[in-house]
Amino acid sequence: MSPDELRARVAVIIETFRQPALVEDFIDGREFHISLWGNRSVEMLPPAEMDFGAFGDARDRLCTYESKFRPGSRHYEKIGLLLPAPLSEMEHERLRRICVLAYQAVGCRDYARLDIRLREGVFYVLDVNPNANVSAEASMACAAEAAGYTYGEMISHIIGLAVQRHPVFGPGNG
Repeated sequence: MSPDELRARVAVIIETFRQPALVEDFIDGREFHISLWGNRSVEMLPPAEMDFGAFGDARDRLCTYESKFRPGSRHYEKIGLLLPAPLSEMEHERLRRICVLAYQAVGCRDYARLDIRLREGVFYVLDVNPNANVSAEASMACAAEAAGYTYGEMISHIIGLAVQRHPVFGPGNG
């Protein structure tokens, strides 16, 4: 998008919604969905990478509503999942540290999923989902399964984390 196109688009947003427009750099690159759980000690489950190999145009390399919830749509059918994501040991450790810090900075408890992009060797946190989808088909469940948990065990683990924080039912209160 050219500077003139951007100015025109921002003007439309301001006029239509009568509020400031937020303009962000689009970070093209590998995209990861990172599931974490824990409270005092936070564990990263195996990273899931979204495979956008079927899309040449950067504008198509997005996880949109269609890609998640519209079976039969191009994005739903063509975006693949690499689990665990192919990362070097060094990349994996850097990713883990960044995700745990973001999880803690936002104040996540029990579980969350982060959306991360890797561009030119830098991991960027796009989104922190502190109440991520935990349905059986969601990336959280897929990551837990890759870590050796059944779906029921994953849900039980998340509930157990919440119980540990409970003022009555938590440890030392029984």
